[in-house]
Amino acid sequence: MYANHNPLVHQLLNVTDKPCLSLYLSAHRTQPERRDDPTRYRVLVRRLSDSLASAYIPEEVQTLMAPFVELAHDEVFWNDRKEGIAIFRSPGMFVTQHLDRPVPDLAIVADTFHMKPLLRILQTLERYHVLTLTRERAQLFVGDRDGLSEVDLGPDVPMTIEQALGHELTERHFSRSNSGGTPRSVGHSTTSDEIEIDTERFFRVIDKVVAEHASKPSGLPVVVVGLKEHLGEFYRVRHNPNILLEGVAVHPDGISHKELVKRAWSVVSPYVTKESTRFVDMYHEAASKELGIDHVVPMSHAAIEGRVAALLVEATRQVPGKIDQATGEIIFDDLDQPDINDVLDDLAMIVLRKGGKVLVLPTEHMPTATGAAAVLRY
Repeated sequence: MYANHNPLVHQLLNVTDKPCLSLYLSAHRTQPERRDDPTRYRVLVRRLSDSLASAYIPEEVQTLMAPFVELAHDEVFWNDRKEGIAIFRSPGMFVTQHLDRPVPDLAIVADTFHMKPLLRILQTLERYHVLTLTRERAQLFVGDRDGLSEVDLGPDVPMTIEQALGHELTERHFSRSNSGGTPRSVGHSTTSDEIEIDTERFFRVIDKVVAEHASKPSGLPVVVVGLKEHLGEFYRVRHNPNILLEGVAVHPDGISHKELVKRAWSVVSPYVTKESTRFVDMYHEAASKELGIDHVVPMSHAAIEGRVAALLVEATRQVPGKIDQATGEIIFDDLDQPDINDVLDDLAMIVLRKGGKVLVLPTEHMPTATGAAAVLRY
């Protein structure tokens, strides 16, 4: 349920060249708000440039900012936008990422990338899979409370009954008839028992496919959508522990995308709340044993030492400063300075690098008022 195995997060965590430029922009799919996105983007780009200018010579600033300037004129990029944009730049690297959910407008120059908004979106706590099922085919989607997109598992992964069973698919029975004096073969449906056997075998294959190609790599919960009788048949044979036993009982072709998102989220939402509460409870239990802390200074030292097992950080809180990666000491300063990031963001990066878990929560779900809470290993 965490984002540290995401390829982009892994890439950003391993960048050592400085400076690291992070730009986040909330985007719009429709007019008239859509027209303002490039203008707001240029304002953020100017903010990055001004921050760099206080510490770097003009030639270095121009080199670092060149990809941002070029992107402003990239029509393909701006036509493909979703709900948010994240851009990361360091010497030798320029990465753009369209996001499925809005993000706060931010432009930060620091020694490390600012990743809290990205982690908030990528963490699987609010993400899930949807598996739609009929007797003949299955489709897999991934999404959150705002939408779903289909997952392409590749041409070698069977998602239809023909692909899954192949030559083992029960053959249709044929009878001979003589119509108008011309003999011909007439196909008729398999018996009910044969249909049930094929369906069960197909559902077993799909359960295994989803577990191997989606659930194990991601850890996401899976909401199954299908007719009531198909759901019952699938639940009887499933072994994937990520399958939620409450599904959406409707034929996949008989529901709109918007309604599918709404009904799938209603299934996942209690799970999300339960998981969030579990980690908050974990912090309170740790605090009662003096293994839970909520002040950033001791938290920073513990993170550097690899003692933080889990870190909860507030999504919108910022503590401008810089953590010494060797000692854990914190220098508090202005976020506009070219080597200053958000201390909470730096803490998250350190904990991820040390193999800990990071959860970015909204203010109302945080167990502390300091913007962070850590569960220590020892």
